[in-house]
This record gives sequence, C-alpha cells and structure tokens, in this order.
Amino acid sequence: MRITTRAFCGIAALFIGAVVSFAQEKTEEPKAPVKKPASELKVTTEEDKKPDESPEETWKKASARKLEIFNKLQQLKKDFTKAEGREAQTKLRNEFVELLREFEVDISPKMLELAEGIYKADPQNLDAAELVMQKAFNENQYEKSDEISAKLLAANRKSKNVVTTAAISEYAVHKFEDASALLADAEQHNKLDVSYGRYVDAAKSYIDFWKKEQEIRAKEAALEGDKALPQVAFETTKGKIVFELFEDQAPNTVANFISLVEGKKYDNTSFHRVLPGFMAQGGDPYTLNSDPTDDGQGGPGYRIACECYRPDARLHFRGSLSMAHAGKDSGGSQFFITHLPTHWLNPRTTPTEGGHTVFGRVIEGMDIAAAIKRGDKITAATVLRKRSHEYKPEKIADPDEPKTEAETNKTEKKDDSKTPAKGKEEKSKDEATKSDAPADSKKEETPKTESKSDAPADKKE
Repeated sequence: MRITTRAFCGIAALFIGAVVSFAQEKTEEPKAPVKKPASELKVTTEEDKKPDESPEETWKKASARKLEIFNKLQQLKKDFTKAEGREAQTKLRNEFVELLREFEVDISPKMLELAEGIYKADPQNLDAAELVMQKAFNENQYEKSDEISAKLLAANRKSKNVVTTAAISEYAVHKFEDASALLADAEQHNKLDVSYGRYVDAAKSYIDFWKKEQEIRAKEAALEGDKALPQVAFETTKGKIVFELFEDQAPNTVANFISLVEGKKYDNTSFHRVLPGFMAQGGDPYTLNSDPTDDGQGGPGYRIACECYRPDARLHFRGSLSMAHAGKDSGGSQFFITHLPTHWLNPRTTPTEGGHTVFGRVIEGMDIAAAIKRGDKITAATVLRKRSHEYKPEKIADPDEPKTEAETNKTEKKDDSKTPAKGKEEKSKDEATKSDAPADSKKEETPKTESKSDAPADKKE
C-alpha cells in the first residue's frame, strides 16, 4: 500500500476538524515529569550496543512504520466517531496527534534524507523515487522531476501529487503538447491540484508560442561575427550563469544591461527576492548596504521604457531574463530569471494591462539559476560578447531621484521663491511595495521594484 505525505495531511485535517471543539477548550495543566531514582535508570552495556544500520535497513524500517502509522490513524478516525464520552474522545485525539507528530518529526525527515541514496542504488524503488521527484520539483529542478514523474506514471502511480507534478514539470521544460494533454486529463479526472489550474489554458497557448520561439532561436544560432547576439556571464555564489541577450527585440533594455555590467553595477549585489516555482530577482544596488529593509527599492538613478509592447517582443519561458519594474516604463537595474514559463507576465493587448520586457535567456547554468536562493550574490558580472557599437541606453528621469546641483541652481534662477528640490527620503519597511498575491489567489505574481507610488496588496513570501 502506497502512502504519501499528502494522504497523512488529509487524514489529519479530517480528524482535527472533528475534534476542533476540544482543541479550543481549556485543558488540565500538564504535570511536571517525575524524575526516576538513579538506581532505576538504565545503563547501556556493551551487549546493548548494535552496529549501525545500513541505509537500506533504516529505510525498510521507516517505510514499515509509516504504513503502521497510516493504518492506525485510519482506525483512530473511525473509533473517534463511535467513541462515547469526552474522556474517550480526548484519549483518541491525543493518540492521533502523537502518531502524526512521530511521522512528521521522526519518519518523514528520515525518509527524505535517505531517499536520494536509496533511489540511486535501486531505481525501481518507487517510494524513494516519489520523494526524490518531489524534492527536485520543490527546488525548481524540473528536468529531474519530469524524468522521475514519467517513470512513476509508467508504473501506474497516478496519485494527484504525481500527476500534477508530472504535468507542471512537462510544462516547465517546454513539453507543452504533452503537458496540455496531461493537464486536461488530470482536470477531468480530479487529479490536478487546484492551485495549478491556471496552467491548463497556458499550456495550450504555449504550444504555438514555443514553435515560434524555436524558429527564432534557430535563426539566432546561425548569426555570426558582429551580428551574433551579445552574451553576459554572472559568477554567483552558487556557480556560473551565462545569458544570451535579445538585442534585436529589446535594444534599449540590452544597452542598459550591458552598460550596467560594464560599469560593475551588479558586482556583489544580492538576489533579494526568490519565489520557488516562479523566479529569482536581483540587480538592486541597495543590497550592497547593511540595511535589509530597503532591499528592492533601489535602481540606477534613472528609468528606461518598456519594450514588451513591440510586435516582435519575446515571451517568458524557462530561464528567461526579464525586467522588473514598478509600473510601465519604470524599469532600471532590477531583473529576474524565470524558473518556468510565466504566461501572466507576457504583455497583454494594451500596455495598461501589464507585461515585462524579456531581453535575454539562460544558455548555460540553468541548474544554477534554479538553485539561487535569497541572499545569494553576483560576485562578478562580465560581458563575454557584444556588437561593435556603443551601448548607451535612452534614459527617463526618475522622479524619486534627487536633482543634481546644476538642475537645482537652474530651478532657483527661474523662480527664487521655490524651495530647492530635496533628496530622496529614506523609505521605511512599511512603505515598501510588495508583489501581488500568490499564485493560488485571483491575483498573479509580478516581479516589481518597490515604490511608494505603486503599492499593490502586501504578500507574505
């Protein structure tokens, strides 16, 4: 019998819901444990000592205990509905909670720790395979979760967890036709986690999007000499990432990025916002200071226009390099790298409906980009290749930036009665803008630079 963590959680939810009235009532204060006399304490002897178990033996025992706990929880749930009297029900409830604690604290972590080694030694161990699949999926390593989930489906493991993971993994690695078919079937047979429902239509749309993108990439790969696309490398605390930049579709954004790289503006900055299953955001110079409360609010001192409304604008796929902003034409230095195709960040019919400028993609080190966590640093950014012209972006004045001395003097000469422009005031943590709501809500996640003037609903990360 196969038991997943999701099954445990389902049982726990049903049981705890049935006894919630007890949880809210005042219970008797626990008594302090009684210390045993030293004479009664057991002393470990040489006979009691046993050699360390092999990982396989430990796994086997943990799996057996997992099944025992699951069966016992099922029985306790039935017994609780038939129990008479508060004392009997409370006893059952306490036993249930203790078993659940044992699984969550002792059994589950132990199996997660062993799963990778067990699966490597025995690829036919499907219990270990499922745990390894889930770990890879949670860490944005979709190539691995796609491979293992396909094996599980072939072995007729078709729980909601496996089917959902398989479908989203296929979507993430650009197998859109397979993902679309599996998502539609999963939705029809109630095998799709509801939080991933928005990918059903997205997968259909991306079938054509991907065909067009592949055609563009094939043409770009054939470019030579001065027509070849620029490339930039990030050395990070996780490893090396190489980007190819879409100068033909986002020329000003690429000019801005290259000028910042050559000016060493990204060196030693941190990734300040990382949402697994979505993206990693960096490029804020404020991460260089010692104040974490202003992370996400910085920029280069100017803004650039969005280029996502061009008819040839590129869309978001896995490993896309895109501009973060606080509204149309408010991008600066902050960027993000997508973990999977983020259809909701593509430009809509009109500019007012959102969109982010995709100006490059990861061509080396996608595993590194997927592993980036909040606080990881770009130790050095380097231009590997560029075309033989000047990379000078067209800039838009940033209203949040202080005026230069020359601009202030010019204003004073025009009207002495006017107060000179003040420098940008320090922003507090409460004033900082957060991103839109999580994926499972009606609102969708957007990588935004934080700004007082553009403050959507707060979101817990």
